[in-house]
Amino acid sequence: MPRPPRWLRRAPLVKEPLRRFAKAHAPEGPIPATVEGLAWLLAPADNKVDFDIWYKERLEEKEERDFLARHLGPGDLFVDIGANIGLYPVTLLAAIPGLTAITFEPLRRLRRRQRDNLAMNVLERRVTLREEAIGPEGTLTLYESRNAGRSSLLPFEGGQAGPSVAVRPLARLLDRAPAAIKIDVEGFEDSALLPYFDETGEEMWPRAIVIETLHRTLWTRDCLQELFQRGYELMEQTDENALLARRAK
Repeated sequence: MPRPPRWLRRAPLVKEPLRRFAKAHAPEGPIPATVEGLAWLLAPADNKVDFDIWYKERLEEKEERDFLARHLGPGDLFVDIGANIGLYPVTLLAAIPGLTAITFEPLRRLRRRQRDNLAMNVLERRVTLREEAIGPEGTLTLYESRNAGRSSLLPFEGGQAGPSVAVRPLARLLDRAPAAIKIDVEGFEDSALLPYFDETGEEMWPRAIVIETLHRTLWTRDCLQELFQRGYELMEQTDENALLARRAK
């Protein structure tokens, strides 16, 4: 399906109807695209992130990515928990020479597209892709939906039980301190992130964190309050994410 011209997609009266129609008829892909100077392999019918890049011809979550870039530099390590197709590692690695990353994405088809997107931008050697989910040691069911990025270790309305995936604590998978962490795991953030702070000393804590808050009602521990208690400040809040930085001592 061809996209309507950009001016029409932005017209107030037809913007939302056009988007809904495009989403219902989005191509399966894979579709190669160049957006904001970076190469992408997209499956718009499968995943909201892919659809948004394809349909809008721009990259989402700019505030979050710019915030992380301000706290990262050459030689630093960036950790992405719930990396999806690699929006954050691709853009940050392309912008910051010498940055390395470890990404966690348990859904195979998203991990495959992430690998392709890194390779097309000649960034794959600077990233370690992990297939584990982050959380308590063991195996859990990954629940899936038509939007691959909505996959979660927590059951949700409309979700279907998918594959069993290995789950491991973050503290056992890192041998150096990350300078920044981004985490987006559909309401499982407290189980994935907070044990890392319970199990490590301050020397292993990141300078900056971007954490999805869209499903914070599912948390059994309040991630934001516990991070505030550990010396983090809320620097910005977007529709879906909280952007935190560690207070200087």
